Amino acid sequence: MANTEKNHNYNVAFCIGDMLAAFPMLRGLCSYTTDNNINVHIFNGNAGYYKEMEAQDIGQANIYNLPNFEMFDLLVIAPFFLDSDERLIQPIIKRAKEAGIPIITVGVEYEDCYCLMSDYTAQMETLTEHFITEHKFDDICFISGFPGNKVSMQREQGYINALKKHGIPFKQENIYYGSFWEMPTREAVTKLLNDRGGKLPQAIVCANDAMATATMMQLDDMGFKVPRDVCVSGMDGVDEAEKYITTARIMSHETGWLTGKLITSILDKDVETPRITIEPPDVMLGNSCGCGDSTELSPQKRHSLFQDVYEAQRYAERAINIIQKLSECATLTEAKERLTEIMPKVWANDAWLCICNDLISSISNSDVNSTDAAAANNENISTHIYDYSDEMYCTVRMESKEILPSVVFNTSEMLPDFYEEADRVKIILYNPLNYGDRTLGYMAMEYYPWSNMIYIMRILTMGISAMLESVKNQNRLYAYGKKIDELYITDSLTGLYNRRGFFKFYGEFSKREKKPDTMVISIDMDNLKQINDNYGHKEGDIAITAISDAMKLNAAEGDVCARFGGDEFVVFGNCKNEEYLKAYIDRIKKSLAKFNKNSGKPYNVHASYGSVIMPGDTEEHIDYYINAADSKMYANKVKHKRRRTISGVNKKNP
Repeated sequence: MANTEKNHNYNVAFCIGDMLAAFPMLRGLCSYTTDNNINVHIFNGNAGYYKEMEAQDIGQANIYNLPNFEMFDLLVIAPFFLDSDERLIQPIIKRAKEAGIPIITVGVEYEDCYCLMSDYTAQMETLTEHFITEHKFDDICFISGFPGNKVSMQREQGYINALKKHGIPFKQENIYYGSFWEMPTREAVTKLLNDRGGKLPQAIVCANDAMATATMMQLDDMGFKVPRDVCVSGMDGVDEAEKYITTARIMSHETGWLTGKLITSILDKDVETPRITIEPPDVMLGNSCGCGDSTELSPQKRHSLFQDVYEAQRYAERAINIIQKLSECATLTEAKERLTEIMPKVWANDAWLCICNDLISSISNSDVNSTDAAAANNENISTHIYDYSDEMYCTVRMESKEILPSVVFNTSEMLPDFYEEADRVKIILYNPLNYGDRTLGYMAMEYYPWSNMIYIMRILTMGISAMLESVKNQNRLYAYGKKIDELYITDSLTGLYNRRGFFKFYGEFSKREKKPDTMVISIDMDNLKQINDNYGHKEGDIAITAISDAMKLNAAEGDVCARFGGDEFVVFGNCKNEEYLKAYIDRIKKSLAKFNKNSGKPYNVHASYGSVIMPGDTEEHIDYYINAADSKMYANKVKHKRRRTISGVNKKNP
């Protein structure tokens, strides 16, 4: 099948949150789409895993803001494997509708969407009827999920329908709640026994397989045997249930295959597709009611089970090694080098590590190896919550195990060369990179639904996220440290070095083996006290800044300008001869004259100057030459005082 309009395969977005549980369905869907040349893009946010960590939920769920549905032909969303919170699901559906593409919801019905769903009520009714018709039971209890939950209520209703259909009175007190998980179910079983005075019912029907397993474990702990003392059933058809638990398969390989058929039907405009497709019940009998063929694993199942365990251990060891290597990175450059080395070892031929470009820029600008003091002071390290930057930096791009050059691309494209890459790779998995609720980027890679690589991808993305956050924080701390260091050696008013900074610089200069001749200029502002007294200290600061600006404007590369005190300044720099030194002072005077002419201030800014040349081979300390320059400056100041009266600070008497 080809998308003739774009001359590419059709591209389908699939939003899901619990890929471990959805393995069978994913395998079925990907088998069908691969055979029919449909590209699948899986956006996996692990949503709902961290109910006690709300910030982590936000960061993970941001992956669902990534799909640009204008570039897709259809959306598949599986609310059953996402989250029951409509605040997560509805915005995805809304954006797809706005893009004008058809939507398939799997497991839950939504308005104006095609829906493939299992009839949970009918399936639970069929399971309960098995105990009534085949085992002749009439004392059956039910362990549901959450009170009032939609899925729980649908499954409860199937249990109730079966009882009523066969004339067995329904009793509300026979329904218990296990929250779809182990510990609450164990507590529910204990309560059931206590309520019944230690007498077991003939059967316990559970709303899912996890609760059926927990029920059987709790009964075993209490000295009861299944199915000798009581029969148990579940629902969902997870791998663990095979031959052990009587259950009904939902979201199975067949579900995925049917979803694929529904996709082709919808995209084929000549075929009329019903809005609702119901998957028929698929009951699987097991030893929990004594009806399974055998509890022994087949050779194939045994091999598959141990192969999964072996691969999970192998992947975990490799992931831990990778994370250890990532933890050693202190800079973005190191991180990129390490990731480039690591990516070919992550069980995929193709991968894209995409990081918010403004985050990359801000980290790079404050890199601990930066020699740019202004860049190192950058505190505006970008943070994204609920969105991504406009551009992504694909820092590591791997094609058929070959590392390609990094590239910046528009986030709306999701991948560099989106259509070409999708046609080549076929199935692409997108995992979020986040630290708490802060979005860092995402990792996309070729996905193999026939392997259990998803076990380790979550660990890997968490490791990469932690590494990026660590690099960001190290660079931020470095920037703060550099800023504090600069504050320690910098005059806060003028931005020039203070006395401490000047001598720190000179200490480094003095270590050179061969030093050039240098100039030392002492500058002292005239009449600062009169400006402060007559016009205020704020105007005095403006006058001081006028001198510092003139010094900085006329300084050559390598010159050091410093403010030693209130009105005392020093310049230190390379000097060819006395003429060069005099020309430098003349340029400062001209800059001050320009300020006096244009400032509109009721005072003029003047200074006195003294200068000397310090030979490169001198054995005297710089203090000697600063004192010599000071002596000349003070002599110059005396001449100024003779020429100017105190009122000379007024522009009328310049």
